[in-house]
Order: sequence, then C-alpha cells, then structure tokens
Amino acid sequence: MAKILLQDVKVTINGTNLSNAIKSVELSLSADAKDTTAFGDGWINRIAGLKDGSVKVDFYQDFGASACEATLFPLFGQLATVVVLPTSGTASATNPSYTFLALVNNHMPVAGAVGDVATLSVTWPTSGTVVKAFS
Repeated sequence: MAKILLQDVKVTINGTNLSNAIKSVELSLSADAKDTTAFGDGWINRIAGLKDGSVKVDFYQDFGASACEATLFPLFGQLATVVVLPTSGTASATNPSYTFLALVNNHMPVAGAVGDVATLSVTWPTSGTVVKAFS
C-alpha cells in the first residue's frame, strides 16, 4: 500500500492558486445517519440521509496584490469554487481532484498576538455536490 506525505497539496479558490500560502487544509464529508429501526429489531438499523461537507483552511495571511486577502475578502458572503488535490500535479487515479462550491461565510483578516505569524483560519460549508475527478 502506497503512502503519501502531504507536502505539495494544491488548493485553488475561484481559480487562484493559494497553495504557497496554506499551512493546512481539511476537506470533511459526511452523511446524515437516519434511524430505520422497527419493532422487533435487535439492533439499530440506519440508512444514509443528506450528504454534507466543509473545508477548513489555515492560511499564512498576506495583504499583497493577488495574495490571500486580495483573493478572499471580495468573496465574503458568496459562493466560491474550491479545488483540492493531494499534490500539485495534474489530476489522476493517484492524485484525485475534489471540486466544490464553498460558502465563504466567515473571514478573520487579522488575528494573533505580539510576535505571532499572521494567519487566517476559515471553515466554510460546501454547497451542493463535491465532485471527485481523476483527470
């Protein structure tokens, strides 16, 4: 079984590659568990309900042109197209891309204490389907 070391993850937001400004990324997918247990069942039975997702990204903040703040602030309160790949290579069977709309519903442009590295941490809910592609 091949193992992968995350050191070259690619993340684009509305077509802008912000990978070199990202400390960590986490795409989380879930499905509601709906109880279908009937009288006489000895165990709880479940089926999958609606699917959901969120993306958590920790950025190194940058206020320069075409950097984090210039890209993210105009998206506040809107849907943005996010693409995540395990490496910066093209999508393939061993490097799938995950494409989805995320609602940019929170933004914290300045956070930290004296001497801290300026960072920006966000968690955005997905909206609609998350598409996994291999090319």
